[in-house]
Amino acid sequence: MERLLARPGRYGVGVSSAAIRPGDAAVRAGVVSLAASVAILGMKAAAYLSTGSVALLADAAESVVNVIAAALVTYTVVVSRRPPDADHPYGHGKAETLSAMIEGAMIFAAALLIAIEAVRRIVSGAVLEHIGTGVAISAAAGIANLALGMFLLGVARREHSQALRADGIHVLTDTITTAAGIAALVVVHFTGYALLDPIVALLVSGNILWAGGAVVRRSLTGLLDEADFSLLVRLAQRIESVRKPEWCDIHQLRSRASGNRHHVDLHLVVPRYFTMDHAHRSGDLLEAELRQAFESEAEFIVHLDPCQPSHCSGCAMRECELRTAALEKPVEFSADHLTRAGQI
Repeated sequence: MERLLARPGRYGVGVSSAAIRPGDAAVRAGVVSLAASVAILGMKAAAYLSTGSVALLADAAESVVNVIAAALVTYTVVVSRRPPDADHPYGHGKAETLSAMIEGAMIFAAALLIAIEAVRRIVSGAVLEHIGTGVAISAAAGIANLALGMFLLGVARREHSQALRADGIHVLTDTITTAAGIAALVVVHFTGYALLDPIVALLVSGNILWAGGAVVRRSLTGLLDEADFSLLVRLAQRIESVRKPEWCDIHQLRSRASGNRHHVDLHLVVPRYFTMDHAHRSGDLLEAELRQAFESEAEFIVHLDPCQPSHCSGCAMRECELRTAALEKPVEFSADHLTRAGQI
């Protein structure tokens, strides 16, 4: 495995594994999303123009956001797959997180515009025409949206793509908007109560705002490098299952997400009488064990620290010429223990 970094740490050498470049399934999904979103927008625009329904206008407005978002997602997925370079040593994965944030903001904007138009129609009155035609076209668009959203979420799970996940959630939210619009038109058709149309549009705008907020919140966790505790737990379980006596302690286990990859670093404490070569082999061994289990989702940097007398009571290295205290109980490499700041 090619090394990304091999630079001195505080007391030893940092080592890491090279990233595995993912396939282009996410890029193809972005292209499919863009083409489908343009076609669906055309259908929804036709439905609105035939009826004058503000609920269908809300649906069409959300599809405008879908088209812009799909184009943005396609571009950022391509950018995020570029390998690390001198200016971006951690790669370009954050482009996906930024794309999801922008999409969330656009969803917010669309919801506000829909709410404003709905209130205007409530005040001025609503007149609807050709309801049957509008319902038929909207139903076809809704089915297409549902299929597209499920497709995008499926690819997002396989490719660990934040941008595709945000796009898929938005598309499925759009399906709810379509269903609400169709329901409103059906009720208006049978009751003649046209005011229901803008009322439903106003309610839909609230649902869209909620969905946009969820996308923004998730994006913020990525931009602010919020810890993925589930990943840290799995890392701790792997380390505990393959631990070696010479691994006196491990601390400062951290991870940060960049697109569909995680950058993980930790401090490994080894006996301080180890030679540099011996200590480096210990780091290599730990890295290899982690790489074997998490090859597709993370790269690793292991910093080496020398042990201190305070480690003796929890160190499993029984044959140690420098031990100052008897072994009480080997320290458990749990997630809580590994993520602490450490003693060095």
